[in-house]
Amino acid sequence: MVGSNPLAAARCAKSLEVGAKPLLIAPETAELHYALQKRIDNGEVTWLKKSFEDGDVLRLGREEINGVVDAVFVTSGPRDPLSMNLPDIYDLS
Repeated sequence: MVGSNPLAAARCAKSLEVGAKPLLIAPETAELHYALQKRIDNGEVTWLKKSFEDGDVLRLGREEINGVVDAVFVTSGPRDPLSMNLPDIYDLS
């Protein structure tokens, strides 16, 4: 999960419902949605306090799939450069 807004909180909730272990990537200075903060405090979501880097999708996933992440949700909005750049960097199909 890239971002810390209400959409990120909703995506985390849905991910948890299906048994995923969400990993939130957002800088330490990010303002977290209250529902995200609650899930982090409860240990349901892991927060990596950093900015997203291109290589994160190839190293932060499960060991059994060699660190490649299963899914990436960019919740920062369509005008954010990262939202426009991520599909161009990786063939996510």
